[in-house]
Amino acid sequence: MGRKLQAEGHSVVGTVRSSKINTKGLPADELIPLDLENEGSFANITGSYNAFVHVAGASLGFPYEVMRSTGLGTLYLINTATKLNVKRLIHISGMDVFGTVSTPSVNEVSEINYQRAYGLAKWAAESYIADVSEFIEGISIRSPAIAGLNHHRHFLAQTVQKMLKGDRSVAVSNPNFFFNNIIHEDVLANFISKLLSQPKFPNFQALVVGSNEPMSLEQILNYLAKITLYGGEIKWIESSVKPFSIDFSNSIKCGYEPITVLETLNMWAKNLGLSYS
Repeated sequence: MGRKLQAEGHSVVGTVRSSKINTKGLPADELIPLDLENEGSFANITGSYNAFVHVAGASLGFPYEVMRSTGLGTLYLINTATKLNVKRLIHISGMDVFGTVSTPSVNEVSEINYQRAYGLAKWAAESYIADVSEFIEGISIRSPAIAGLNHHRHFLAQTVQKMLKGDRSVAVSNPNFFFNNIIHEDVLANFISKLLSQPKFPNFQALVVGSNEPMSLEQILNYLAKITLYGGEIKWIESSVKPFSIDFSNSIKCGYEPITVLETLNMWAKNLGLSYS
């Protein structure tokens, strides 16, 4: 994301949780230490900024840890933006905000239901941003699975890792469901850059994104098996959770430029040093 913004002519200041982390090669003109759970560390952010792009947060841990980092960390950033007179904030949220989805398709106005700790923390972060809309232009992007070299949390990334390790089998559900719940990191970065170039943010608290031309999960798993040279068994199992697709038509109106699921997979394979032939 930082590389895309730099390529567009932005000066990028990034944050790292600890100054001891090896920051060589990170895409930023400057790096400062910041711990989302430590409100005092936000004093390290000084100077003048046109916008904050907030991508960090904890997805794992005890519920209070996740809320402290992902929810309250966003509130601390908002307070910092207010002190520094930063008027724009783009927040990378997630589809976890919706909780249990019972409809075949979701968009930014779909109902919010029961959530786990991470979804609740993301929803809290979105709400904190909405609360200061009178003073700060803020928008949350509810991202689905992000495809890229360093993204490991979603089920497709975990499946790829199992295939690369040579696990005897991988278990997946809903083979006939046509899946568009994925975005490549470069496409997300491009959307963020587009938003920053606009004179005014769209009039949405949140937007959803995804990929065009869905593929069935069976097609996707066969693709992943081919690029990883996987020789194990793909087990199709029953799931109590109904799958859903993403309607990102409003994001397109706001400048989002989706690519197809197949293009997303091809870009991801390239990131991983794999090829489909």
